[in-house]
Amino acid sequence: MAKEIWELEEREPTQRELLFAEHRQRFDENLKRVDDMILTVLKAQIVVERSMTALLDVYGRDPKHFFFTKEKIKECKKIDPPEVDQPIWDLLSKCSYVRNELAHSLNDEEIKRLSEDVREAYIAVNETEREKQAVRDMTHTQVVMGAIYHCGMFIMLATDAKEAADKQAKSSSSHSHAQPAAPPQ
Repeated sequence: MAKEIWELEEREPTQRELLFAEHRQRFDENLKRVDDMILTVLKAQIVVERSMTALLDVYGRDPKHFFFTKEKIKECKKIDPPEVDQPIWDLLSKCSYVRNELAHSLNDEEIKRLSEDVREAYIAVNETEREKQAVRDMTHTQVVMGAIYHCGMFIMLATDAKEAADKQAKSSSSHSHAQPAAPPQ
């Protein structure tokens, strides 16, 4: 951190300078905490949005018709790919609420409340007590990021499975349309 003016001038600080220095430090700490959460959650959200767009696409839905995250989640939930249980979509919706709060208001208490909602939903989709405890031990940033990654993994799995099934169906279809072999002479 840069030196304070009184340090550069090698003198005792005034009360006002001390007050400003204290508040600047608190501001910087707050900024770092918020920056970390915003960047982490936003980057994870971008990756999962791309995954949902790919899922919509492989299921023949035009992703351009689903601009907002809420619309994408709703349509993906309707598709109901077998690899993604319905509670995963609910968890992703809760993560999206945190992301919206981070982007639009930065109300610390609301972010904490929404992050705890994510934590409860994330615990519910985990199977083992060890996994559940790991989620309980996470910071708010870690729990939201972890939940988004968890959801994204299932969405990617569903997309890959659909692409593989379509490829298999196309391959089977092209073999069934092949000309029969000529009878032996």
